[in-house]
Amino acid sequence: MAWEFSARDFVLGIVTGGVTTVALLSIGAFIFLRSYNIYSVGHWKLNIRTPFPSMWMNLGFWKTNDGKPIIHFSEATRALLERIVDAAGLLARDEDFKTEPEPPRESVAVLDLGFGCGDQTIALADMIQAQSRPHFKYVGLSLDSSQVQTAQRTLDRALKLSGASASGGLPQNSFNLYCANAAKPETWSRAIRASVDALADGAFSQRWMLALDCLYHFSPSRKPAFKLAAETLNANVMAFDLVLDENASRWNKFLVRIVGLVMNCPLYTFLPEEQYREQLVECGYDRARIEIQEISDHVFGGVSGFLRTQEAALSQYGIGMGGFKLAGRLFEWFDRTRVVRAVIVVARRKPEQGREVD
Repeated sequence: MAWEFSARDFVLGIVTGGVTTVALLSIGAFIFLRSYNIYSVGHWKLNIRTPFPSMWMNLGFWKTNDGKPIIHFSEATRALLERIVDAAGLLARDEDFKTEPEPPRESVAVLDLGFGCGDQTIALADMIQAQSRPHFKYVGLSLDSSQVQTAQRTLDRALKLSGASASGGLPQNSFNLYCANAAKPETWSRAIRASVDALADGAFSQRWMLALDCLYHFSPSRKPAFKLAAETLNANVMAFDLVLDENASRWNKFLVRIVGLVMNCPLYTFLPEEQYREQLVECGYDRARIEIQEISDHVFGGVSGFLRTQEAALSQYGIGMGGFKLAGRLFEWFDRTRVVRAVIVVARRKPEQGREVD
């Protein structure tokens, strides 16, 4: 017998399906609420204030200038940037303003690779007193789109604080943040390439590429970034990086290669110091003006100790550290074996004919 359409049956089916769906959802919600104790400590999520006061991310420098230990992550991470900027000779100190009401300023251009969530951008402008420079231009590149979006929001808030922020007084167009693979300049869009190339403008007497705690992730290697900075921008380099201890045992060297792969790094990303220097020279930097300063004593032990402390503190609220717990164990191993060493790298171009390059 042929099937006949029945409006009554059709409507009844819809109603029955809807009632069944509502019933199942209600049962699921009831079971969830019965199993979730609102009187436990899970309401910590309701007590977090946003936007977060900071979103720093690097290994940090865990000693103050007078040798006291730093215990807060945001302070240690900022301190590492300050050490790099100081090594490059760009740090504006209070005493500079004591000797002269308006100390002489040079125009500065910075290409920042792996700039994070905005804290590094604002802190850099503060440390070099960018608002007092005749000209200042900053271009940041990050591979992570969510970090770029977070950084842009953070920077926008800072720029709106009319003089109260670290970057007060600087126009919005002083900063350009992009999502791009800094290790592969050939993949950049025309707009990104044009923005980066503009840093080579002769109006900037100081041109720098900053790479804070990111170069060992660059694939296939650091060389494309170094060559771009040297050949296209005629820029110096200031960086925090990890170098391989040439005297480490073969077993530890093998292990660190495996660890590097787990960290999503190229197999031979960790280079001995001399090979690292040779790579910089090959890319166009003056061998006599390459400085590599080891700071392992103030990095690995500090960050691994902080992660242990943070793990213990958060566990009281039922919060886990996830992958950071494993990272803490890795940094403990780095600290114990020194198979890799934490270093600040400053590399300068050869002086141009007829004038000195800072």
